[in-house]
Formats: sequence, structure tokens, C-alpha cells
Amino acid sequence: MFRAQSSDVDHHAILTALADPTRRAVLDRLRDGALPVGRIAETLPVSRPAVSQHLKVLLGAGLVSVEAAGTRNLYALRAGGAGPLVEWLGRLSQTRIAAAPGPGLCRTLSTRLTPGEARHLFCEDIARWWPVARVSLSAQDGALPQAVVMERDAGGALREVLYDGTAASWATIVEQDEQRLALDWTLGRTEASRVTVAFTEAQGGSQLEIVDTADTGDARAMWDLVVERFAAAAASSLSNF
Repeated sequence: MFRAQSSDVDHHAILTALADPTRRAVLDRLRDGALPVGRIAETLPVSRPAVSQHLKVLLGAGLVSVEAAGTRNLYALRAGGAGPLVEWLGRLSQTRIAAAPGPGLCRTLSTRLTPGEARHLFCEDIARWWPVARVSLSAQDGALPQAVVMERDAGGALREVLYDGTAASWATIVEQDEQRLALDWTLGRTEASRVTVAFTEAQGGSQLEIVDTADTGDARAMWDLVVERFAAAAASSLSNF
């Protein structure tokens, strides 16, 4: 029988585990069934001992289970392991996602980061967490960009650098200070929309608020994914202290 960690796991542990791309790749390898460490490591750019360490984290987060099979341990996805995260995201969508005042959409997230830390993560460290596999020009061709860069000054760009060295702009920066970022957003749009990102102090940390004047299905799906990935990166940042 497969052994799993205690079900007493909260969404913070799961977000921390999922913040690492190698651990996400390990979970993808287990989609088709249980595997030993060696088989999991075959297609990953890390060593077998490193995969074993990642599996320990995934076990601790309740996302995988393990069963002894002779001299080997077989690892498998744990049924319902992501339940605490799914439940938390459900509460987030019910209580934190609100309609923007006037036309457009609004997404908000509370985090234990300070406003300055949240702003730094969103702007300076955007390449660490932005979901480039789903939200980028490169993704349309089944590839990933080499880099994601947000320039600091008004008139600059939020852009990706392609593998041939060329750059492709996602948005033009209209305004940027310590509390607010405003952009004219063009990625995935037939015409630009105005996107504002605010970082405000809140009890126990700060609140991130994203408002987009475009309220379409694609825009809603994009910002839901962005907020989810930012939340994971914020939780991972906190786990390092």
C-alpha cells in the first residue's frame, strides 16, 4: 500500500513545494502512474539524489505517496493531495476577487510580504514567477522566452527576450512608483488596455490589487493564473526566512 504523509497539511506547504519548477516536473512525470526515483530522474536535468530531495518535499506537502516494492520505492501522485490548496483558492475566489469599480476586472491578494517586498517581487523579480509557459508570446509557439524584463521608467516596457535575441513587448509602462504600477497592456489583446497594480499596507502584510480595463474571458483567466503564481512565489519567499 502507498504510504502518504499526514493529511494535516495546509496550503502554504503545497504552494512552497509547487514554487520549484523541478518539483512541478516531478509531479508531471507521475501523472501516468507510480515510478521509482531512477525513472523519474531520467528526463530531468538534475541528479538522482536531487530528485530524492525534491520527493521528500513533495511527500511533506502531501502531494505524493510512496510504496516499497522489493528493493525500490515507488512514488505516486497522492489522490486529493492538492485538496488544501484547491480549498484555499476557492475561498480566495469567493472573498478576494471582486469586480473592478466601473468597467474592467479586479484581482486582489493578501500576502504577508510588506508592500515594498511585494512590489519588488512583482517588478524586479517578475522572471522568477511569471507563468511564461502560458502567458508569453513564446508560449504561442510552444517555447519559453530566454528572459522577462520590466524596465523601471515611464515609457519603458515589460518585455520578453526571445531565443534569437530579439525582444517582444507585452506592455508599456505609463507610471511606476513605490505604491503603484500602471501599464498599457498589449499581450494577447487586439487593442491595448490599461492595467494598474497597487501595493498597499494591510494587517499582517500587504495587499496586491490588479485592475484591468479589459474584462474578457482571456483576461480573467490570465490574471487568475498570474495571481496564483504570485501567491506561490510570495509564500516561497517567506519560507526562506
